[in-house]
Amino acid sequence: MDLNLVIIIGGAVVFGGAVAYLVLLRERGAQRAALAAVGVAAVLAASFLLMLLLARLALPAVLVFVALFSGAVTHLVFRRELGARRAALLAAGATIVITVSALFVLYLAVIAFILAIGVYLLLRIRLRLAPALVLMGGTLGGLLAASAGAFWISLTYM
Repeated sequence: MDLNLVIIIGGAVVFGGAVAYLVLLRERGAQRAALAAVGVAAVLAASFLLMLLLARLALPAVLVFVALFSGAVTHLVFRRELGARRAALLAAGATIVITVSALFVLYLAVIAFILAIGVYLLLRIRLRLAPALVLMGGTLGGLLAASAGAFWISLTYM
């Protein structure tokens, strides 16, 4: 595995834990927020390790995991605010976008998804639902485009 990929995955894991801490700090207090942040970071790290292990077996196995991961996370994040039906529709859309993107930039698509969800959760503290969703969508689109550009550049110079 490439050192750059390890650094990027580690950054995404730390970002996920930091977002969990900041979002839960007011609601649960510092100690419980820190425990939740460690839990989120551990789940993210385990998810990336599982993806790396599945990548050694077969690409379809990784894509199934990416689809399940992105759909479940999207549904869990949006169920309380949007309701079960709307959250399921949003999860289906996110699953399609992230899984298709993962065909081209496998790990970077998942990292872009994690960063976009984190941006949404942080913005949702201060903004209403609609602007936070728009900014999340813009963040996801920008990060996926940047991922595709970085992948294209790396392939060009190989």
